[in-house]
Amino acid sequence: MAEQVSEFEWRLDGEEAEIVLYAPDDSAAERVLPAASLEGVESPVYAVHSGEGFGWVLAARFAAPDLFSVPSCGLLLRTGVRSDSLDVPPRDLVPMILRRLSEVVPPPLNASTAGRLCEAGAAFAAEEGLIEEEDLEVFGRSGGDPDTLGRRALVAAGRDWEEPAAVDVRVVGDIFDAERAEGVGIERGEIVLVVSAGSGDLGRLAVEAHRGRILSRVRSGVFDGREDLPAAPADGEETYDLLAAVGAATAFAEGRAALRLWALRRALREDLPELVPVASWSVGGLREEEGHLVHRHHLGAADEGQVFCAGRFVTASLGAMLRSAPPFGVAEREGKWPWEEAGLVQRIADLEPTSP
Repeated sequence: MAEQVSEFEWRLDGEEAEIVLYAPDDSAAERVLPAASLEGVESPVYAVHSGEGFGWVLAARFAAPDLFSVPSCGLLLRTGVRSDSLDVPPRDLVPMILRRLSEVVPPPLNASTAGRLCEAGAAFAAEEGLIEEEDLEVFGRSGGDPDTLGRRALVAAGRDWEEPAAVDVRVVGDIFDAERAEGVGIERGEIVLVVSAGSGDLGRLAVEAHRGRILSRVRSGVFDGREDLPAAPADGEETYDLLAAVGAATAFAEGRAALRLWALRRALREDLPELVPVASWSVGGLREEEGHLVHRHHLGAADEGQVFCAGRFVTASLGAMLRSAPPFGVAEREGKWPWEEAGLVQRIADLEPTSP
C-alpha cells in the first residue's frame, strides 16, 4: 500500500527498490511494481501518473528492454505570428496545415541513407539540406550503429519515414515566467507548433529483436533472471548492442522531426514564413548515464533548465527524477499544478488549443 508523504507524492516498497510516485492519487502504484522487481535496480524508482499519461524512470546495473519505451522526439516551433493577424480563424489552422502538408512529398529514404540517418540524426537532415545548420543548436546529438538494428527494422525505416509526424497548433496564452519565455522567444498570442515524432516500427522491431536475443540467453542459462522480464548485465555485448540500437532509433526519431520541420516550412512559407525550432526533447529509451543504465518509460530526458512541453504547458525541467520529466500534463487541483508542486518542472507558458 502506498503512503502519502506530501500532497502529490506517494511512496511504497517494491521487491528490490523503493518507489516514489508523483500523482494526484495512488491509483497507479501497482503498475510501477515490475520496474522495481529486478535485482540490480537502484533505489528509488521514480514514477509519474495522471489522466493524461504514465511513466517511470530507473537506474540499474542491467539492461531490460521491457522497462523502457521506444524512443520518440518532441519539437517546439515558434512562428513570430500572432493568431489575430491571420485571415484564417485559429480553429481552421489545423485543417489548413494538414491539407497543405498532404501536398508535400518527402524525399526518398533508401537503405543507405536510412543508415546514415540512424548514425547522425538531425545532423543528417542538415547535411541533406532539409534543415538549416542553425537548427542543430536545438536538436539533440543522438546517434547509434544501424548495424545493430536488424534487417526488419531497417526495412521498416522507409515506411516510417513517409508516415507524417504529428503536428499540434497552439496559441501562447498566460505567461508564468516572463524571463524564460523571452529566452525561448515566445510571446502571448503567438501561434506555436508542437511536433511529435516516434521511431515507429524501426524502433519497435529493433527493441523486440534485442529482447529476443537477451531472452534466449536467459532460457539457456547464460544470464540469470526471469523469462517474463529478461535483462542483460551492464557490461555484456548484448547491452552494448542494445544501447547502440536505441541510440540509432533515437536519431531516427529526431530525423523524422527534422523532416516534419522541412515539410512545414515548404507548406507554410506564405502564411508562417519564419518557423524556428526553440526546443526539442527525447522521450523513452535507454542511456548510460554516470555509470548506470537509465531506463525511461514514457518520460523525457531533461537536464535542469531544459525546455520541453508537458501537456498544454511549455515548461523547464528542474532536474529531478534522474534528470527526467513527464511530457504529459495533469489537471490542476485547487489552483495547484501537481508537476510544479512536486518540484518536477516549472511552468513557462500556457499553450491554448486552437480547436475544441
